Amino acid sequence: MPLAIKSIEPGSLADDAGIKAGESIVELNGIDIRDFLDLEFYASDYKLDFVLKDNAGTERKLTIYRESARPLGITPFEYRHRNCNNHCIFCFIDQMPPGMRRTLYAKDDDYIFSFVFGNYITLTNLLEADLSRICEQHISPLYVSLHSTDNILRQKLIRSAKPQDAMQILRRLAGCGISFHTQIVCVPGYNDKEELKRSIGDLMDPALNVESIGVVPVGLTKYRKGLCELKTFDSATAAETLDIIATLREQYDSDIIFAADEFYSLAGRDVPLGDYYLDYPQIENGIGMLRCTQINFNKRKRSFLKELRKSDSNYTFVCSQSAERWIRHIVESLAKRLPDRRLELQVIRNDFFGEHVTVAGLITAEDITGQLKPAPDTTIVLPACIFNHEGYTLDGKTIGDLCTVMKRDILVVDPLWEDWQRHG
Repeated sequence: MPLAIKSIEPGSLADDAGIKAGESIVELNGIDIRDFLDLEFYASDYKLDFVLKDNAGTERKLTIYRESARPLGITPFEYRHRNCNNHCIFCFIDQMPPGMRRTLYAKDDDYIFSFVFGNYITLTNLLEADLSRICEQHISPLYVSLHSTDNILRQKLIRSAKPQDAMQILRRLAGCGISFHTQIVCVPGYNDKEELKRSIGDLMDPALNVESIGVVPVGLTKYRKGLCELKTFDSATAAETLDIIATLREQYDSDIIFAADEFYSLAGRDVPLGDYYLDYPQIENGIGMLRCTQINFNKRKRSFLKELRKSDSNYTFVCSQSAERWIRHIVESLAKRLPDRRLELQVIRNDFFGEHVTVAGLITAEDITGQLKPAPDTTIVLPACIFNHEGYTLDGKTIGDLCTVMKRDILVVDPLWEDWQRHG
């Protein structure tokens, strides 16, 4: 299907050539253009021969010659991602209550989003044309939710409408030079212990081009009515999983196997030092975030202290249960440098989703306003990860809403301590 153009940047090459918003790109240099990635891939040539079509269906041709200092200037309409056709026994979206933001219920399983945004895909909806395109355009690396290298067990976990041999697909794509970051959502009684060892062992095959293996614990909310019964990890099983991963790293002399921060929190263990995480390939998956936060805080501590001294306020820092040990250390470190201020830490219990959900990114405004009772002279310090890119919490509240309800100023801090912004 031709790629519809949403807008043209004024003064760009496309603008000078007379390309209009509302037209569609049928072909570029003789190639059918399906989406924004095709446009980016094929528009890198010096000479660009376009076939365009207007709303009336009339086609025209024009040629643009690229100039290094000027953008092409074509913005397509928003890409519609490919949906997931699986019914994973641990799917978090199936465990959410109704009435939340519509976008929270979208299940994407799109290899383009995997390449561009690092979203994890299951490989179950890839067509032959998709596999050929991935190889041809070298769409790499891809982020893959594998969960198990055994097809029968994997199908038991993801319950795909169209089961695929995931390892066969990985081998085929790896043969074309595609590499992968893989994820194993570990479910006690299913793919833990010996099954985890076997899956990781299979992924150690150098021919698979696996760049990282992330092991994360299953997340269970209180909204599991009608879903299969699952167990979560406790302190003992988390510690056992960490020991398995440590043994496998040593056995295979490999530094690409990682455990999620949540395992360390559950087991009451310190997270590894920074070198352990290489270049933090799965930090968005909650792997290495706590260590990176500590490192960045140490680098930016002086600047952050200047921010805190901009007002005479006291401060209440908000954190999740899983991050308590590490954020408490940060707050205590700051308090030593600000003896004339009161710095406190408030750990937010996740009443909204339930006791087994302990990470900051799933804290709701409802739980913050329900549990946090700061003194009148207090500024609240919140982790930015409780807001999405549009500035909304999971239950649809903005920073302004929280300022109004709490009647306090709010300092929003990037979870990796790279930036902060004061509101109120």
